[in-house]
Formats: sequence, structure tokens, C-alpha cells
Amino acid sequence: MISYNIPLQSADTLDRLDRMVRMNRMRSMDEEYVEVNVENASFLDIFKGLVNEVVETNEQVDRDAIDLLLGNIDDLATVQANIEKANTAVDVLVTVKNEVLSAYNSIINMQI
Repeated sequence: MISYNIPLQSADTLDRLDRMVRMNRMRSMDEEYVEVNVENASFLDIFKGLVNEVVETNEQVDRDAIDLLLGNIDDLATVQANIEKANTAVDVLVTVKNEVLSAYNSIINMQI
């Protein structure tokens, strides 16, 4: 879970909270996703997509945490689902990274 050390008694902090703009929610599970052609995509493109997904899901969790602190969220199930999406995205990225490093080390250790 993300922790915020925000001193709420500070006038500057309260002013920044007042100027915050509500962000759009993540796509719902019912929406159709655009299919990506991975046949012609390089590994770098796929890895960048994984990193972007991690960044986007973590930003959504941050927005949810702030909205929760401000009392703008009534549906805690959505917040929990977004947290799980972020955790899954990180797990997938770490797994892919570990497998790539394992393959690289295997290639480096091959005898010629």
C-alpha cells in the first residue's frame, strides 16, 4: 500500500489539494480493448508496453488513494480491484525481466 506523509495542517498542502483535478477512471472490464499486432512488434516495444502498463496502473492507485483520503470514493471494491491490477502488472513485468535475464545468462555461459 502507498503511504503519504502529507501534513494536512499546512496551508500550502491544503491549497494544492484544492487545485487538484479529478482524473478519469481506468477502463472497465466490459470495454473492448484494441488488439495489438505482436507479430511485428519487437521485444523492446512489448517491454515498453509492460512498463507503461505498470506506470498507468500505479498512477491510478495513487489517484484512488488521494480520492479515498478526500472522501470522493464510495466504492472500495473498485479501489481494491485497481490495487490488484497494479500488483499483477508489476508481477508480470518482474517475471518477464527475470526470464530475460535468465536467457541472457544462459547465452553468455554457452561454450563455443
